Amino acid sequence: VYSLSYDDRLRHYNGTAWSAQNSGVTETLLGVWGSSATNVFAVGASGRILRYNGTAWSAQASGTTRDLSAVWGAAANDVYAVGSRGTILHYNGTAWSEIATGTFTNLVAVWGSSASDIYAVQPDGILLHYNGTSWEGIKTGATETLTSIWGSGATNIYVAGSNGSIVRYDGSGWNPVTSNVTEWLAGLWGSSASNVITVGANGTIARFDGTTWTALSGGTSEDLSSVWAASATHAFAVGGNGTIIHYNGATWSPQASGTSEFLSGVWGNSATSVFAVGGNGTILRYNGTVWSPLTSGTGELLTAVWGRSATDVYAVGLNGTILHYNGTAWSPQTSGTPKHLLGVWGGTGADVFAVGLDGTILRHNGTAWAAQTSGTLKSLYGVSGSTAQNVYAVGDSGTVLRFNGTSWAIRASATTQDLRSVWVSPGGQSVAVGVNGTIIYDGGAGFVVEPGGTSQNLTSVWGSSATDAFAVGGLGTVVRGSQ
Repeated sequence: VYSLSYDDRLRHYNGTAWSAQNSGVTETLLGVWGSSATNVFAVGASGRILRYNGTAWSAQASGTTRDLSAVWGAAANDVYAVGSRGTILHYNGTAWSEIATGTFTNLVAVWGSSASDIYAVQPDGILLHYNGTSWEGIKTGATETLTSIWGSGATNIYVAGSNGSIVRYDGSGWNPVTSNVTEWLAGLWGSSASNVITVGANGTIARFDGTTWTALSGGTSEDLSSVWAASATHAFAVGGNGTIIHYNGATWSPQASGTSEFLSGVWGNSATSVFAVGGNGTILRYNGTVWSPLTSGTGELLTAVWGRSATDVYAVGLNGTILHYNGTAWSPQTSGTPKHLLGVWGGTGADVFAVGLDGTILRHNGTAWAAQTSGTLKSLYGVSGSTAQNVYAVGDSGTVLRFNGTSWAIRASATTQDLRSVWVSPGGQSVAVGVNGTIIYDGGAGFVVEPGGTSQNLTSVWGSSATDAFAVGGLGTVVRGSQ
């Protein structure tokens, strides 16, 4: 499996893990397709075409400088790439050549059921169809902008577009179908006629089960501020107006919190022992069945919570607030700072870290909290690590800091967007999220920007494993990613 990012990197999945591959080019890559593990094509801006032979990527002469947006093939020696101003290129196994289409309208997607049944998508509702001999324009009747295409066969084809629009070809004609979503749809894919998924703006996901399209959502329009997962089938997210939603491996559903306070942080040591914190010193605990309030002893807004076990939990908040839970009661700890604290995390030993405004970083050594030199005045919102010798903090303007057990140093982040949360897997892979749907990932070769499928601000990220993570944010947005 291959994925593309908006730089010169490709990512390859070998059935176990994702790894970065260098493309050797700097152009944005927009489409990928392959006939086998030793014959993969990627296309992108300025006519860029790359081919992977199982060992390395190499550039191919495309004969055009027009942007190429998608690629698909019927066989290793029968491949099509489409792009701007009606561009269609064909690869015969040796070289690429341009095909006259008679249109100057941009082509945004391409798919076919066979070598003599291929469709190229124009945004204006027109498809170009190839019957094995020539290309012909076909009206779908769509009035919305079209973006993507996929089918299970020659008589079952879907095309998606703006405002949740989907049109289907049943072998005799094109007809609109009800998607039950209204967002811009950017991608289509399916494993069969009864399992088709479309994704789009603001984290939109809809699935067709062979009968109806159903929107997959978090079940809330409230802004979500924090997420934590015990496993791939037990995840919790919290947010505005006391919102708590739970994921069971298939769907998100709301849970009664008993409060209308804004909930800003969630963490647990198991699926039946979860803590949520928020406004006016609110602390809730989940026992696997219901959420119940705990006495915090403070009226400050609590922003984050983390612990080693059910009897060793820390919560941080405004004005330097730090609380510790010993399994029986919460008690205040002296932080030594009046700064707002926004994130907390600790290793398996004595070390616990808290971060906050103006580059504030505190470290607890098992006895007391002490300030550390961060090297920045940027506000820090999230902190996480794999060990006390590999800790990351993230913040405004794409700030990423790493602690190596001795000192903090600035890391290149690949973004200038404000980052709001970071999660580090036990193996050291790092994911950070932020405003405008920003997601960056470091698998060991440095941070790269990952497409998240949403423009909503993302406020929290947490993983159940190195290959399964959730990010949450504005208007109930929930994004799930795998590497």
